[in-house]
Amino acid sequence: MTNSNHQWKKTALSVVLTASLLGTASMPSAMAASAAPEAAVTTDALKAASVGQASGTIAGTPLLQSYALTDKLQVEIKSLLNETTSEGTRIAAVVRVRSSDANVAKIPDLELRVKTADGYEYPMQASVFNAHAIRPGTTEELNFLVKVDRRSPSELTELVWYAVDWYSYPKKETVQLAVPVKGQEWTGPLSSFANSASSVLPWERSFTLSPALESPLVYTPVSVNRDNTPQGPVTTVKMRVENPSATKEAVPDFTIDGRSNGNGSTDKTVFPGKRVEASPLVLEPKEQRYIHFAIPTDKDTVLTNFNVLTPETFRQLDPKGQPSQVSYNVGRYQVALPVTSRTAEFNAAKPYEPGQPFVFDSLSDTIDPHLSVSMVEFHRHENEGEGYQTVIAKLLLTNNSDLPVPVPTFQTKLITAQGMTYSGNRQTGAIAEIMPQTSYAVSYAFNMPTENEDEQYVLKFTDAKTAAPASTTIGAYRVAMQETKLDVANMSFYPFKVKLNDWTLNARYNVPSALSPNTPISYTYRMKLDMDIARNEHVVVDPNSSKMQLELVDKTGRILSTKSLPFSGVNRLISGPQFIQFDTLRTEEHEYPLDINIYEVITTPTGEAKRLVGVLKQ
Repeated sequence: MTNSNHQWKKTALSVVLTASLLGTASMPSAMAASAAPEAAVTTDALKAASVGQASGTIAGTPLLQSYALTDKLQVEIKSLLNETTSEGTRIAAVVRVRSSDANVAKIPDLELRVKTADGYEYPMQASVFNAHAIRPGTTEELNFLVKVDRRSPSELTELVWYAVDWYSYPKKETVQLAVPVKGQEWTGPLSSFANSASSVLPWERSFTLSPALESPLVYTPVSVNRDNTPQGPVTTVKMRVENPSATKEAVPDFTIDGRSNGNGSTDKTVFPGKRVEASPLVLEPKEQRYIHFAIPTDKDTVLTNFNVLTPETFRQLDPKGQPSQVSYNVGRYQVALPVTSRTAEFNAAKPYEPGQPFVFDSLSDTIDPHLSVSMVEFHRHENEGEGYQTVIAKLLLTNNSDLPVPVPTFQTKLITAQGMTYSGNRQTGAIAEIMPQTSYAVSYAFNMPTENEDEQYVLKFTDAKTAAPASTTIGAYRVAMQETKLDVANMSFYPFKVKLNDWTLNARYNVPSALSPNTPISYTYRMKLDMDIARNEHVVVDPNSSKMQLELVDKTGRILSTKSLPFSGVNRLISGPQFIQFDTLRTEEHEYPLDINIYEVITTPTGEAKRLVGVLKQ
């Protein structure tokens, strides 16, 4: 009895000293009552620490309370698992041991047992890789596990270290240390964090994984995107990670699980996620960067929150004497995903000032910082007979540096005020890099229903490479549709401006020859164009850039012939007079009068999209 009382006082004193150092550590009520004189000394410190924690914006995992295992060794409960499945119950504990000894200290050969609320006590098996000694001023983590053949869940109440004298009969057992653990266990993916309100975080709340993990890195959820990929729906959570310390820090292994309210076609509510970036990932002092987590879901699943989980590993020997590994995760936080409406993204986007460079996420490396991106044209184009229209956004990529810059691989989406999203198809470019102090015009085509007549959209830029196959947003702006005026004296085929000075259209007869007297009379049309073509000399074009297309149309609206005229290449349009021959006609008669429709044509992955820019009438 005397030894037991001495041990109880020793443990209580250790708890009080630890609480005075950590500030927000809580004490079991019995221990606090027995240690009242010592606790009174630290009241002001506890109040100050509590105020600081409440007013801060960075959440931390619950403080790890220290207990004295020996005079020189302190223990903390880092992780505690109590997971019940159809195969039984798995109980695991990770214990952190700290040494204050000036010499190498032996870790006592003690037996660890776990007690449950229904009165059971289970001996736990030590990992074969557990340390047996600890160096001065260092920390070791010890792993323990027990599998119990029971399927009814029971709360864990205590971890108890026993000193067992195996040479006495009957064997003698002495409690070395008893640690209360009620409310600290993780019961698996469906845990609700009901006993730890500080672990339930709102969206965009910054957090650390310390002190559960000894890492100073700060994480902040910044965006969430849902994509339909060839492998199925994927929700991507993007987090900003910052290293506030003065030393290099590696991002520790942790993951997230997506949670839903079971609002899909299945009863599944937990969806495991995976970090996209491969380890190791090291941040320099004061560095910030993004990390991404991809969560595959069912087709009609809407995630409401996600759990932040840290991995643990227990190693044991299999029947052949080879080490085998048991891995599991322990939850640290539950983070609420933002509740957004279909129109939220449209309403949140900033208006775009025509001609000004877009501003992108500064932490994204998708677009070179020396490269500016602006929009030079935004028009609707026709797709006759195809059942849809095409919106074309022409973007100007300008290299402001003195070195070549690769053409970036960003993708785009258009979002309507009603929340409908249309993906952009980028023109196939023949240019891999942009020369210094030059620009390159690239077009993105968005196919959408013909009845859509919105005048404003949100143009969203996405990085489809970093978190592939999902995408992450790097910028979004509200853009206005440009009006096309049918003015043949001022036609735009960016980067070309075309002024039509004069034109004529004449029919030419092909009469039978002596060698082919039975050949019927046919017609062709020869058009003379006199144009002035001005070009922005600093903008590079390729064969997939805009072309001029001429259509011969009769008085009933029937297209008799078309001619496509490029602005680049050997047979390109030039300033001054030139002749265009319409050889293939859909008529055998001489038609008069005719209209000539002038279109800007852009080749997209789904076909040609054209925009009417002028009409000529005979």
